[in-house]
Amino acid sequence: MSQSAVLFRLLAPLVALAIGATAEAGPEPVPNPDQPAQPAATEPEPEHASPFSASGSLAFNSRYLFQGIDYSAGKPVLNPELDAAAGPIAARVWVNHDLDQNVANEFDLSVFHEWSLKKASLATGYTYLKYPHREGWDPSQELYIEMSHEGVVSPSLSVHYDFDAGDGSYSTLGFSRSVERPFGTLSFGTNLFYQDHYYGLTGIPSNEWNVRLTKTVHKVSFTPSMSRFVTWTNGDFRDENAVKSAWLFSLQVARDL
Repeated sequence: MSQSAVLFRLLAPLVALAIGATAEAGPEPVPNPDQPAQPAATEPEPEHASPFSASGSLAFNSRYLFQGIDYSAGKPVLNPELDAAAGPIAARVWVNHDLDQNVANEFDLSVFHEWSLKKASLATGYTYLKYPHREGWDPSQELYIEMSHEGVVSPSLSVHYDFDAGDGSYSTLGFSRSVERPFGTLSFGTNLFYQDHYYGLTGIPSNEWNVRLTKTVHKVSFTPSMSRFVTWTNGDFRDENAVKSAWLFSLQVARDL
């Protein structure tokens, strides 16, 4: 057998495969000049989140405790709150309504700016405080800064400087730990309060220990909580200014608007 015949036998299967593949693929379609070109499919553009947001909440508290100091004579209060934000700038209205006297005796109006970087957050703001139905309580104003960091034990620090009627500052150093459970988010925390010439008092008014559970149902969150405020004699918090240890029970309902 000649070398040409041998070469043909070796190449024949490859030629047959090539012809078959070309037949299956078919000729490339020739564009029809009378038919308009179809636009290429494009992916839908992602929706941009609105810079505007709002939320509201209503809390029932067994008493009004501020840094462990009782301002409702041990009687229950309601605390509605409304927040609105445009980007990093936000405003807040917080009200204390005394259920025993059936009057709203405190309005806090705040404007603040928030920053966040990974797990750290920072907020600075201004608050105007008005105290209707409280004889001898003058309106006041304060500037504040709040810092926090998410972690295994999340620390936080807030410092409020009252440059009006209070003429002093008050601070809160806190630590908290949250764990996810099938029934909701369980949180444990502690807050240490300090005042520096705030309404003429300097010292540690109390130390709070708390536990709370947050459960969200259809965009509405429910947060029952329980706190124990522990006090001891120190600084100006003695004699007639001594603060009593107390329990606080609370239920908050909140929703994004």
